[in-house]
Amino acid sequence: MDSNQSSPTRTESTSTLVFTPATSISSSSTANSTQALPQPPIMLSGPRHVTALNVSSWRTPYPRIGQFAISSSEQVVAAGPSGLFCFRRVRDHDSKPWSEPRPLPNTSALLNDSSVSGIAVHVSRESDKTHLHVYCVSLGVLHSFYRSGDDGSPFTVNPRPPLSSHRVSGTPAVTAHPKDGYRASQRWSLVVPCQSGGLLHTSSATHPSTNGRTYSSQNEWDKVDHVAKDLGIISAVSITTTQTKAEYNNPSAKIVAVCVARARLHTLEGDFGTESSRSSALCWKAQASTRIPHPGEVTGNPVLIKKGEIKPQLDLLVPSAEGGVFHFVRTPSNPDEWHMIARITFPQGLPMASCLAVINGPASWGDRRNFIALIQSGGQLYQAKTPESATPWIGSTFRPISVPGPFFD
Repeated sequence: MDSNQSSPTRTESTSTLVFTPATSISSSSTANSTQALPQPPIMLSGPRHVTALNVSSWRTPYPRIGQFAISSSEQVVAAGPSGLFCFRRVRDHDSKPWSEPRPLPNTSALLNDSSVSGIAVHVSRESDKTHLHVYCVSLGVLHSFYRSGDDGSPFTVNPRPPLSSHRVSGTPAVTAHPKDGYRASQRWSLVVPCQSGGLLHTSSATHPSTNGRTYSSQNEWDKVDHVAKDLGIISAVSITTTQTKAEYNNPSAKIVAVCVARARLHTLEGDFGTESSRSSALCWKAQASTRIPHPGEVTGNPVLIKKGEIKPQLDLLVPSAEGGVFHFVRTPSNPDEWHMIARITFPQGLPMASCLAVINGPASWGDRRNFIALIQSGGQLYQAKTPESATPWIGSTFRPISVPGPFFD
């Protein structure tokens, strides 16, 4: 329970007399002479402090959470015992409450906290319209959902999910590409571990119709690239794009990936563009992977956060198999090396994290970011927040996200 919230106060049971009008008493026209008279109200003789009670204690807690993902606008999609559900952070009030959970549509497949191995979300933008895309891996199959970014709009099952002819596994990842200034579409890449080993990559784009609307269900997916086969079975991956130079009409992009294979971290990257001068097909020209040194083993899923677009700084967070979270950084001046800058220790008794998500919060001052981490441990979500610094996470607090309602961080 949040330390900023008061615990419900237990009150002693008392008897309450309910006065019944005399006209409603059968066979009697007078009130019982032994009936107690109303007591006069207590008048305060001076100022008294108001007692604040817990405003969320009566709410139904969120279901047990398995795999989950969060968008940059703090929309959470999670796998629970009864299927996929979503909820979001409401930030247009000072109390910043978490919303009630809403289920995603049912499918013929079982999509719950036992079967789902990973979830990824992506927000596509087209002028003033947005769509939220959900990609979910369960029992070797990739499932897809989408909805309009309008508040309260329902999710729709994508009848033509990507990679439908492939067997997949683990945790997927998605990232947006730099937008071409002369084109109305926005492109994004999807990378999913292949069940037989390595990674599968494909990309798609939004295509506005003549009336200005964007139809997410009609997205076409490009050819599939099969990379990193030498790593064997990969359990999770995170990707992001980096821009090597600023060109408004033809932005050059690389895809950087960090994945977990046999409980160790590996990274690979390569240009994203046309397959050759004679082909317009887009592909990811991933280079050979390299190991990222770290103590012990890692588990769960890695998370990449970038700062800037042109040769950005990259932050990498991943759960440790011994408990806690590792935090690495890759700087623009030294892009071939990952430096561990923090090891987050969990409070005593908290199980190791099995799923992690991190987003950039509003900057505190200057261009200093705030990292907001959501950590799933023992079926419960926790939030930790830290400002960007040389020693992040020191003094941070784990706050459980257990029920809808106000959340003070």
